[in-house]
Amino acid sequence: PATLVDLKRIAELNDISVDGARLRVGAGATHDEIARHPMVRTHAPLLAAVEERVGNARVRAQGTLGGNVCFAEPRSDVIALLIAVDARLVLRSPAGERDVPAADFVLGPYWTDRAPDELLVRAEIALPCASGTYLKLQLAERPTVGVAAVRTAAARPCRVVVGAAIETPQVFEYDTWDAVDAAEIAAGLEPVSDLAGSAAYKRHVTEVYVRRAVAQTVGHERDE
Repeated sequence: PATLVDLKRIAELNDISVDGARLRVGAGATHDEIARHPMVRTHAPLLAAVEERVGNARVRAQGTLGGNVCFAEPRSDVIALLIAVDARLVLRSPAGERDVPAADFVLGPYWTDRAPDELLVRAEIALPCASGTYLKLQLAERPTVGVAAVRTAAARPCRVVVGAAIETPQVFEYDTWDAVDAAEIAAGLEPVSDLAGSAAYKRHVTEVYVRRAVAQTVGHERDE
């Protein structure tokens, strides 16, 4: 290219702060920076826990929230978690600024709602952040399945998000945890057979991990 633009020195893109009742995480913040930041650990500990386990040490040191989300890798832990906690993604272009629910941002594998002239500047999470559990099965470089089970402020507060096993994360909402049917969730998925496992295997491990994630979340809630 004739011109190379480096975004790393734009302070706003690297900022992590609390603004009113929202946690704002800059798109240029690395996974390590997010995982270790005291505001994230205080206000969104589940996000910090997920960021601590993204990829490997090199990926966590160099990879950023914005890069991860905009790449829309189907096995992204980050986008699945952002969907689970109802994060909103803020994009900016010469025409102005707009925000998109994380659940609407990923349109398919490696395909997002970001226009060519837009830059993702930050993710915003309403506080208090949804609490719960994120579990994943990872036998190689990328996870085979990732499951979030969180309690939200929505009308149907018990939310399960399944990622990695399918091309885009899927959301399931229930009135109570007892209503979650792990077998039904797994049976309704359309996983793609690849090096991470066959479609049948992915359905099986999804059922197991949904059951485990819900059980852990219920256990945490009983202890509180």
